[in-house]
Amino acid sequence: MKEQEDFMNIRTLNILSDAISEVGSWHWWLVRDDMVQMQFCDVLLYDETKTEKEPRTVDVLAVRFFGHSFAVFLDNLDDDSWFQRLHEDDSVLFPVDTYEMAFDDVKEAESLMNDYMHKTAVKDFSGLETAAAANHLLCARCGSVGFIAGGDEIRVVGRNRRYTEEEIETASRKWWEYWREYWKRRGTKEAYPEDYACEITIPAGED
Repeated sequence: MKEQEDFMNIRTLNILSDAISEVGSWHWWLVRDDMVQMQFCDVLLYDETKTEKEPRTVDVLAVRFFGHSFAVFLDNLDDDSWFQRLHEDDSVLFPVDTYEMAFDDVKEAESLMNDYMHKTAVKDFSGLETAAAANHLLCARCGSVGFIAGGDEIRVVGRNRRYTEEEIETASRKWWEYWREYWKRRGTKEAYPEDYACEITIPAGED
């Protein structure tokens, strides 16, 4: 049972990578002896726990890796402390390049390794062989910085919950239903509270 809970199929992970990278940003990370966590904001998943007076987009989502977990940070900056500021200052964030995030894709990880000058292994990373050996892998381009992280087990968590595969797929579908209704009601008396993720995801034909 534990193995099923800590493994996700690639279809669900592709839905998740799109939901994060559409308008989201990398805004925190954490490394412990037994875990690596990458945390994102403005994720296009519907949050059932919010009230009617709040935007319904998931504001914080973390991807956690356990079991032989690892992480390497990549950059083209003349700054060797950017990732420390990302960890320590919650006002720092790096927007993920649209659709430039991938799960379980060693070729994409190799491409990232080639695209960035500086590579800082923050936990148990000794090269692409580390990525190739992992059950799960996540890599992303965020402008002048990027990362590769992974491990044997993967968990996706929000502020107050852990997501199953089914819940991720349902939350994605519901967000797009919410988004359509958001724009239908926008500018009317029945308008939803302003939602950054909806505002930046403009329907075709809108000014």
